[in-house]
Amino acid sequence: MRTINRLRATAACIGVTMIGSAAGAQDVATAPVAAEDAAPRDAARTNSAGNGEDIVVTGRLGTVNQRKVEASYSITTISDQELRQRAIGNLAEALQQIPGVWADSSAGVGANNTRVRGIPRGGYESLAVYEDGLPIQHDPGINWINVDQFLRIDESYSSIEAVRGGPSSIFAANAPGGLINFIPRRGTPELSGLLKLTTADYGQARADVWIGGPIADDWRFSIGGYYNKDQGVRDPGPTANEGGQGRVIVSKAFARGNLSFGVKYLEDNNFFFDAIPLVRTASGKIRPLTPFNGNDDTLTGPEDGNVVIKTPVGIRDAAFNLFNQTSDLQFTAKGDMRFDDGTTINAGFRYRDSKTNRNARGLNNLSTQAAYLTTNRANALRAFAAQGATDVRFVYSGDGSAYPADANGNGLVGVNTFQSIQNPIKEMIGLVELGHVFETGIGRHDVKLGFYGTTADWAHDRNDGVGITEVRDNARLLDVVAVNAAGQVVGRVTDGGIARYESRFAHSFGGYEDAAVYLSDEWQVTPKLRIDGGFRYEKIWIRGFSEGVRSFNLGDATTLADDNVLYGSGVLTRFDPAFDDKSYTIGANWQFMPNAGVFARYTSSYRLPQIGQYRDNVLPTDVRSQSIDQAEAGVKFQQPWGSLFATVFYNSFQDVQFTNTFIDPTSLLIVQEINYGDVRTIGVELEGSLRPTDWFDVAATATYQDPKFKNYSYNTIASGVTTTTSFDDNRPSSMPKVMASVRPRLTLANGRLRVLGEWRYEGNKFNDDANIVRLPAFSVFNASAELDLTDQVTVQVKGTNLSNSLGLGQGGGAQAVPGVAAGAIILARPIFGRTVSGSLLFKF
Repeated sequence: MRTINRLRATAACIGVTMIGSAAGAQDVATAPVAAEDAAPRDAARTNSAGNGEDIVVTGRLGTVNQRKVEASYSITTISDQELRQRAIGNLAEALQQIPGVWADSSAGVGANNTRVRGIPRGGYESLAVYEDGLPIQHDPGINWINVDQFLRIDESYSSIEAVRGGPSSIFAANAPGGLINFIPRRGTPELSGLLKLTTADYGQARADVWIGGPIADDWRFSIGGYYNKDQGVRDPGPTANEGGQGRVIVSKAFARGNLSFGVKYLEDNNFFFDAIPLVRTASGKIRPLTPFNGNDDTLTGPEDGNVVIKTPVGIRDAAFNLFNQTSDLQFTAKGDMRFDDGTTINAGFRYRDSKTNRNARGLNNLSTQAAYLTTNRANALRAFAAQGATDVRFVYSGDGSAYPADANGNGLVGVNTFQSIQNPIKEMIGLVELGHVFETGIGRHDVKLGFYGTTADWAHDRNDGVGITEVRDNARLLDVVAVNAAGQVVGRVTDGGIARYESRFAHSFGGYEDAAVYLSDEWQVTPKLRIDGGFRYEKIWIRGFSEGVRSFNLGDATTLADDNVLYGSGVLTRFDPAFDDKSYTIGANWQFMPNAGVFARYTSSYRLPQIGQYRDNVLPTDVRSQSIDQAEAGVKFQQPWGSLFATVFYNSFQDVQFTNTFIDPTSLLIVQEINYGDVRTIGVELEGSLRPTDWFDVAATATYQDPKFKNYSYNTIASGVTTTTSFDDNRPSSMPKVMASVRPRLTLANGRLRVLGEWRYEGNKFNDDANIVRLPAFSVFNASAELDLTDQVTVQVKGTNLSNSLGLGQGGGAQAVPGVAAGAIILARPIFGRTVSGSLLFKF
């Protein structure tokens, strides 16, 4: 408790320090600064000409202005113009623009997946996601509440900066792979704004708005946000996506500092697109299972809204036709100050209150009707013998009509998990950074000392049910019923499509405190040579309770679905582990020309455990921090007519944690087996552009990586027998060796017409660490055109996946269904099919 109080006091001190710093800045201010100098310290002033003058600070070791071409690490910047021209719609799509990052956007708006430089961590466990220089969520990869649930890209952002590797793990928690910073717009000296209206061929209606300007006494305001409604590319029946966010920032730039206060509120309901069945033919090609269209079909349908999850205390509050419901209220205060002696103070504080209610259906496996009925026949006949049961059969849950043997051209039955998961989290985050520039006899030292702290309250509630459906687009629910000799229904194996209520239960609550201190030094030895280093120490205290589980019979004699319901036992088990670790980095940059240089860096970092690992009834053991060693070297070149940034990297990840979760068939308890292994990766990243004329330019990125498991064995349990399998030299799942993109652009009609093309390639990857299911390589073609009708009005049209590629993002394993398909069936999630959207932008 003393630790918690100290951390909360630290957060309060951070706010006081920041306000005091701004007040001090006001005292020493002599005149308002120019608009460009009033930009927040986290902003990147991106020059579309690519002349090397981009000023970047994300992941910076020092405080003196530094251009992108001078950085001693790999960084990518994306301006608001580029965001708009590429029509980037979510976090995963933004990450697809960055070399070294694999991002799959096939899940929809949120709950997508990423990998960075061969790190085998799913979700956003290796990539810190910031907004305005502060974490959106301290741990971006907490199970079931990934950070992309709380970030929506709209016209209130001015730019993005993304760091891969480098010093990101010194300045940010949970950032061994990198750091991406979304920078919102600030108010402008004169009243200005924009309105963008967007529509698409999947029923989208969206409006973005932003307005900024002066208030009084050099204070400025920025107000922006969006509202969106659409049916989704894979139409589930009910509205797939509906919601929006609003943001207000009030800021003031002083002669020696800045002060800002912001509020953001997000309320969004978005669809989670899950896997569909596909067939791998004898020739190795993949095609959708009949009757699916792989580009725009989904199993989810209107009948999902009829699903309920019964518990011993009533019906679970879960609406399966409302999908992922997210709300997030965020308050931010920031300030910085510069003194004549070279000292700087930067401080920030953020409080957020978020709630997520994730309702989703996931297809687990397929079965023939005969096989499923055979599995359930004996129990059903025994349970309903007194009623005269002689057989079992399938019927549609909605109207009770018979399910045909050849239904939908495949006659199959889908066994699904209906998941209802609630995760509220309240969090306070604060930091204070002190910087000072020392001029010495041997160069200049730019030193920074930082303090970071966070405290959070968290809960996790999960109630799953097993549901039976047909296998087609917008699948309907099925029931298995017991019938007598006359064919009359005398009992139900399932209930409203549910074969088992509460097949998985979890209830945990608690929180965490995290504190870190870091120190860095950028030593400008000569005008061309710079050496930098940094050190971070961090500790996290995780606390809470997890409820045990036992089986209940809800007592409905007319169905078997409620005979074995898992629910809370009322017995709480306390968890209160603490973990700490340290990281350090050292790098050198030789700027042999103003717009060209080389750099090298070594970083030893870590990934601390997170509270989501303690979400189930059986607490994991042998949880530990993961050690990560990284080395990289690169060359940088940038001119108005072109640029090239090339980086070679090597990573060694020790004690990478893998969790095998299963239900013990004897105890019916959820078991989490923790396994550890190593992953070693060597790779190269390329990012370049060429502008041979004023009317044509082309940008490109490419990544080659070769990640391999080392010292990794995976245990599985079947019928009480443990089997050990070595995955050494296997490639971790969801990691293509090759990724590339090329984006040519024509600028015509005196700059009023801009035509942008994009070719994106993703090499083959495995769907599992055992490297059994290989997902083939694919290419995607996108194109957009922007026309300035006037200086204030711009129209845009964009086509996505114009070739209707059936690229597979990720999915589950392979399954053989005898007599049904010519090859194994793969449950995988294809990328979205061809779409066309258009927007109209008004500026003033």
